[in-house]
Amino acid sequence: MQLIPAKCPDCGADIKIPEGSTQIVCEFCGGNILVTDLLGSIAVMQNCMTLAFTAMESGNYKDAYDHFNRAIEIDLKNPNAWFGKAVCTGMTRKLNENSFGLMIDLFENAFKYAPADKQANMKKNAAAEIVKVLRKSEKIIQLGTELLALQDDKEFAASTANEISNIKEKVKITVLKAQEYDPSNKDVTVLLDEVTGGKFFEPEWDAADHKTDDSISKEFKSLADKLNTPPQVDAGPSPVSQNENTKKGGCSLMLIILMMVFTAAGFLLIFR
Repeated sequence: MQLIPAKCPDCGADIKIPEGSTQIVCEFCGGNILVTDLLGSIAVMQNCMTLAFTAMESGNYKDAYDHFNRAIEIDLKNPNAWFGKAVCTGMTRKLNENSFGLMIDLFENAFKYAPADKQANMKKNAAAEIVKVLRKSEKIIQLGTELLALQDDKEFAASTANEISNIKEKVKITVLKAQEYDPSNKDVTVLLDEVTGGKFFEPEWDAADHKTDDSISKEFKSLADKLNTPPQVDAGPSPVSQNENTKKGGCSLMLIILMMVFTAAGFLLIFR
Protein backbone atom coordinates (compact mmCIF):
# COMPACT_ATOMS: atom_id res chain seq x y z
CA MET A 1 0.00 0.00 0.00
CA GLN A 2 1.36 3.37 -1.02
CA LEU A 3 1.54 6.27 1.42
CA ILE A 4 0.80 9.85 0.40
CA PRO A 5 3.01 12.44 2.16
CA ALA A 6 1.27 15.47 3.71
CA LYS A 7 1.39 17.78 6.72
CA CYS A 8 -0.97 17.80 9.69
CA PRO A 9 -3.11 20.97 9.51
CA ASP A 10 -3.16 21.19 13.32
CA CYS A 11 0.49 20.74 14.32
CA GLY A 12 2.35 20.88 11.02
CA ALA A 13 3.98 17.47 11.53
CA ASP A 14 4.86 15.33 8.54
CA ILE A 15 2.29 12.59 8.10
CA LYS A 16 1.70 9.84 5.59
CA ILE A 17 -1.80 9.00 4.36
CA PRO A 18 -2.57 5.40 3.33
CA GLU A 19 -4.15 5.17 -0.11
CA GLY A 20 -7.92 4.92 0.06
CA SER A 21 -8.20 6.54 3.49
CA THR A 22 -10.85 9.17 4.06
CA GLN A 23 -9.92 10.03 7.65
CA ILE A 24 -6.77 9.54 9.74
CA VAL A 25 -5.42 10.48 13.18
CA CYS A 26 -2.17 12.43 13.48
CA GLU A 27 0.26 10.31 15.49
CA PHE A 28 1.95 13.44 16.83
CA CYS A 29 -0.93 15.61 18.10
CA GLY A 30 -3.81 13.14 17.94
CA GLY A 31 -5.90 15.38 15.74
CA ASN A 32 -8.58 13.88 13.52
CA ILE A 33 -7.88 14.76 9.90
CA LEU A 34 -10.25 14.51 6.95
CA VAL A 35 -8.18 13.49 3.97
CA THR A 36 -10.40 15.49 1.65
CA ASP A 37 -9.41 18.65 3.56
CA LEU A 38 -5.75 17.96 2.75
CA LEU A 39 -5.84 16.52 -0.74
CA GLY A 40 -9.18 17.69 -2.07
CA SER A 41 -12.25 15.53 -2.62
CA ILE A 42 -11.55 14.96 -6.32
CA ALA A 43 -8.08 13.59 -5.68
CA VAL A 44 -9.33 11.27 -2.93
CA MET A 45 -12.22 10.05 -5.06
CA GLN A 46 -9.94 9.35 -8.01
CA ASN A 47 -7.60 7.44 -5.71
CA CYS A 48 -10.50 5.32 -4.46
CA MET A 49 -11.55 4.53 -8.02
CA THR A 50 -8.00 3.53 -8.98
CA LEU A 51 -7.77 1.19 -6.01
CA ALA A 52 -11.21 -0.23 -6.77
CA PHE A 53 -10.44 -1.08 -10.38
CA THR A 54 -7.07 -2.55 -9.41
CA ALA A 55 -8.79 -4.81 -6.88
CA MET A 56 -11.37 -5.88 -9.47
CA GLU A 57 -8.69 -6.80 -11.97
CA SER A 58 -7.15 -9.15 -9.41
CA GLY A 59 -10.54 -10.68 -8.60
CA ASN A 60 -10.71 -9.08 -5.16
CA TYR A 61 -14.32 -7.93 -5.42
CA LYS A 62 -14.76 -7.45 -1.68
CA ASP A 63 -12.03 -4.78 -1.43
CA ALA A 64 -13.17 -3.26 -4.71
CA TYR A 65 -16.69 -2.94 -3.29
CA ASP A 66 -15.34 -1.03 -0.27
CA HIS A 67 -13.32 1.37 -2.46
CA PHE A 68 -16.30 2.04 -4.74
CA ASN A 69 -18.38 2.75 -1.65
CA ARG A 70 -15.85 5.34 -0.47
CA ALA A 71 -15.90 6.99 -3.87
CA ILE A 72 -19.71 7.22 -3.71
CA GLU A 73 -19.53 8.75 -0.24
CA ILE A 74 -17.40 11.52 -1.71
CA ASP A 75 -19.36 11.90 -4.95
CA LEU A 76 -22.89 10.46 -4.87
CA LYS A 77 -23.32 11.07 -8.60
CA ASN A 78 -20.29 9.10 -9.77
CA PRO A 79 -21.79 6.66 -12.33
CA ASN A 80 -18.66 4.54 -12.64
CA ALA A 81 -18.55 3.98 -8.89
CA TRP A 82 -22.19 2.85 -8.90
CA PHE A 83 -21.47 0.56 -11.86
CA GLY A 84 -18.45 -1.00 -10.17
CA LYS A 85 -20.39 -1.47 -6.94
CA ALA A 86 -23.11 -3.26 -8.93
CA VAL A 87 -20.61 -5.72 -10.42
CA CYS A 88 -19.01 -6.39 -7.03
CA THR A 89 -22.43 -6.97 -5.47
CA GLY A 90 -23.27 -9.61 -8.05
CA MET A 91 -19.93 -11.31 -7.57
CA THR A 92 -19.86 -11.36 -3.77
CA ARG A 93 -23.40 -11.43 -2.40
CA LYS A 94 -25.03 -14.73 -1.48
CA LEU A 95 -28.00 -15.79 -3.57
CA ASN A 96 -30.38 -15.71 -0.62
CA GLU A 97 -29.49 -12.06 -0.04
CA ASN A 98 -31.29 -10.98 -3.24
CA SER A 99 -27.92 -10.37 -4.89
CA PHE A 100 -29.41 -10.10 -8.39
CA GLY A 101 -32.02 -7.53 -7.36
CA LEU A 102 -29.46 -5.41 -5.54
CA MET A 103 -27.12 -5.59 -8.54
CA ILE A 104 -29.84 -4.33 -10.90
CA ASP A 105 -30.76 -1.46 -8.55
CA LEU A 106 -27.12 -0.33 -8.48
CA PHE A 107 -26.83 -0.53 -12.27
CA GLU A 108 -29.93 1.66 -12.52
CA ASN A 109 -28.25 4.24 -10.29
CA ALA A 110 -25.23 4.20 -12.58
CA PHE A 111 -27.43 4.87 -15.63
CA LYS A 112 -29.26 7.67 -13.80
CA TYR A 113 -26.06 9.58 -13.09
CA ALA A 114 -24.28 8.83 -16.38
CA PRO A 115 -24.26 11.48 -19.13
CA ALA A 116 -26.95 10.86 -21.75
CA ASP A 117 -24.40 10.09 -24.47
CA LYS A 118 -22.78 7.35 -22.34
CA GLN A 119 -25.84 5.55 -21.05
CA ALA A 120 -26.28 3.24 -24.04
CA ASN A 121 -22.71 1.96 -23.86
CA MET A 122 -22.94 1.57 -20.08
CA LYS A 123 -26.06 -0.56 -20.49
CA LYS A 124 -24.26 -2.79 -22.97
CA ASN A 125 -21.46 -3.26 -20.45
CA ALA A 126 -24.01 -3.99 -17.72
CA ALA A 127 -25.59 -6.73 -19.85
CA ALA A 128 -22.19 -8.38 -20.32
CA GLU A 129 -21.48 -8.22 -16.58
CA ILE A 130 -24.87 -9.75 -15.75
CA VAL A 131 -24.02 -12.74 -17.93
CA LYS A 132 -20.75 -13.22 -16.03
CA VAL A 133 -22.51 -13.07 -12.66
CA LEU A 134 -25.20 -15.57 -13.68
CA ARG A 135 -22.66 -17.96 -15.17
CA LYS A 136 -20.69 -17.78 -11.92
CA SER A 137 -23.79 -18.83 -9.97
CA GLU A 138 -24.92 -21.49 -12.45
CA LYS A 139 -23.14 -24.54 -10.98
CA ILE A 140 -24.15 -23.66 -7.44
CA ILE A 141 -27.80 -23.37 -8.45
CA GLN A 142 -27.60 -26.69 -10.31
CA LEU A 143 -25.96 -28.47 -7.39
CA GLY A 144 -28.61 -27.16 -5.03
CA THR A 145 -31.33 -28.46 -7.36
CA GLU A 146 -29.61 -31.84 -7.60
CA LEU A 147 -29.20 -32.08 -3.85
CA LEU A 148 -32.92 -31.58 -3.42
CA ALA A 149 -33.62 -34.43 -5.84
CA LEU A 150 -31.19 -36.83 -4.15
CA GLN A 151 -32.43 -36.72 -0.58
CA ASP A 152 -35.51 -38.48 0.85
CA ASP A 153 -36.74 -35.95 3.37
CA LYS A 154 -40.04 -34.86 1.83
CA GLU A 155 -40.65 -32.24 4.49
CA PHE A 156 -37.27 -30.65 3.74
CA ALA A 157 -37.99 -30.83 0.01
CA ALA A 158 -41.31 -29.07 0.46
CA SER A 159 -39.81 -26.31 2.60
CA THR A 160 -37.05 -25.54 0.10
CA ALA A 161 -38.95 -26.04 -3.16
CA ASN A 162 -40.53 -22.60 -2.82
CA GLU A 163 -37.16 -20.96 -2.23
CA ILE A 164 -35.66 -22.67 -5.27
CA SER A 165 -38.64 -21.47 -7.30
CA ASN A 166 -38.00 -17.90 -6.10
CA ILE A 167 -34.34 -18.12 -7.10
CA LYS A 168 -35.31 -19.35 -10.57
CA GLU A 169 -37.71 -16.44 -10.94
CA LYS A 170 -35.02 -13.96 -9.88
CA VAL A 171 -32.62 -15.45 -12.43
CA LYS A 172 -35.24 -15.06 -15.16
CA ILE A 173 -35.97 -11.43 -14.20
CA THR A 174 -32.24 -10.65 -14.17
CA VAL A 175 -31.49 -12.11 -17.59
CA LEU A 176 -34.53 -10.32 -19.02
CA LYS A 177 -33.02 -7.08 -17.70
CA ALA A 178 -29.78 -7.92 -19.48
CA GLN A 179 -31.73 -8.40 -22.71
CA GLU A 180 -33.42 -5.05 -22.14
CA TYR A 181 -30.02 -3.40 -21.69
CA ASP A 182 -28.53 -4.96 -24.82
CA PRO A 183 -30.84 -6.94 -27.15
CA SER A 184 -27.94 -7.50 -29.57
CA ASN A 185 -25.73 -9.36 -27.07
CA LYS A 186 -25.57 -12.97 -28.28
CA ASP A 187 -24.40 -14.28 -24.91
CA VAL A 188 -27.52 -12.79 -23.33
CA THR A 189 -29.71 -14.43 -25.98
CA VAL A 190 -28.14 -17.85 -25.36
CA LEU A 191 -28.48 -17.46 -21.60
CA LEU A 192 -32.11 -16.35 -21.90
CA ASP A 193 -32.91 -19.44 -23.99
CA GLU A 194 -31.28 -21.67 -21.36
CA VAL A 195 -33.15 -19.99 -18.50
CA THR A 196 -36.59 -19.95 -20.12
CA GLY A 197 -36.12 -23.50 -21.45
CA GLY A 198 -34.97 -24.80 -18.07
CA LYS A 199 -31.52 -25.97 -19.21
CA PHE A 200 -29.79 -23.41 -17.00
CA PHE A 201 -31.21 -25.13 -13.91
CA GLU A 202 -30.60 -28.73 -15.03
CA PRO A 203 -27.63 -30.22 -13.14
CA GLU A 204 -24.92 -31.82 -15.24
CA TRP A 205 -24.06 -34.00 -12.27
CA ASP A 206 -25.44 -37.52 -12.85
CA ALA A 207 -27.26 -38.63 -9.72
CA ALA A 208 -27.12 -42.30 -10.78
CA ASP A 209 -23.36 -42.73 -10.83
CA HIS A 210 -22.20 -39.46 -9.20
CA LYS A 211 -20.19 -38.35 -12.21
CA THR A 212 -19.44 -34.71 -12.86
CA ASP A 213 -18.17 -32.83 -15.88
CA ASP A 214 -14.83 -31.05 -15.91
CA SER A 215 -16.36 -27.71 -15.03
CA ILE A 216 -17.21 -28.84 -11.48
CA SER A 217 -14.36 -28.59 -9.04
CA LYS A 218 -12.22 -31.54 -7.98
CA GLU A 219 -13.53 -31.14 -4.45
CA PHE A 220 -17.04 -32.01 -5.55
CA LYS A 221 -15.73 -34.92 -7.65
CA SER A 222 -13.91 -36.32 -4.66
CA LEU A 223 -16.99 -35.86 -2.53
CA ALA A 224 -19.12 -37.69 -5.09
CA ASP A 225 -16.69 -40.64 -5.16
CA LYS A 226 -16.87 -40.95 -1.39
CA LEU A 227 -20.65 -40.80 -1.39
CA ASN A 228 -20.76 -43.48 -4.08
CA THR A 229 -19.32 -46.02 -1.62
CA PRO A 230 -22.18 -47.58 0.40
CA PRO A 231 -21.76 -47.38 4.17
CA GLN A 232 -20.75 -50.60 5.94
CA VAL A 233 -23.69 -52.38 7.60
CA ASP A 234 -23.46 -55.18 10.17
CA ALA A 235 -24.69 -58.57 8.99
CA GLY A 236 -28.13 -59.45 10.23
CA PRO A 237 -30.82 -57.30 8.66
CA SER A 238 -32.49 -58.57 5.53
CA PRO A 239 -31.17 -57.44 2.11
CA VAL A 240 -34.21 -55.17 1.74
CA SER A 241 -33.48 -53.47 5.08
CA GLN A 242 -29.81 -53.04 4.14
CA ASN A 243 -30.74 -51.36 0.86
CA GLU A 244 -33.14 -49.01 2.58
CA ASN A 245 -30.59 -48.12 5.25
CA THR A 246 -27.90 -47.57 2.63
CA LYS A 247 -30.15 -45.31 0.58
CA LYS A 248 -31.23 -43.23 3.54
CA GLY A 249 -27.75 -43.12 5.01
CA GLY A 250 -26.17 -42.10 1.74
CA CYS A 251 -28.72 -39.38 1.09
CA SER A 252 -28.50 -38.02 4.62
CA LEU A 253 -24.71 -38.01 4.43
CA MET A 254 -24.85 -36.23 1.09
CA LEU A 255 -27.22 -33.63 2.51
CA ILE A 256 -25.04 -32.94 5.53
CA ILE A 257 -21.71 -32.84 3.68
CA LEU A 258 -22.91 -30.72 0.77
CA MET A 259 -24.54 -28.26 3.16
CA MET A 260 -21.20 -27.98 4.94
CA VAL A 261 -19.43 -27.43 1.61
CA PHE A 262 -21.89 -24.70 0.59
CA THR A 263 -21.50 -23.02 3.95
CA ALA A 264 -17.70 -23.18 3.88
CA ALA A 265 -17.68 -21.76 0.37
CA GLY A 266 -19.82 -18.86 1.55
CA PHE A 267 -22.63 -19.47 -0.92
CA LEU A 268 -25.54 -20.71 1.25
CA LEU A 269 -27.66 -21.09 -1.87
CA ILE A 270 -30.92 -22.28 -0.40
CA PHE A 271 -29.98 -23.36 3.07
CA ARG A 272 -29.89 -21.06 6.05
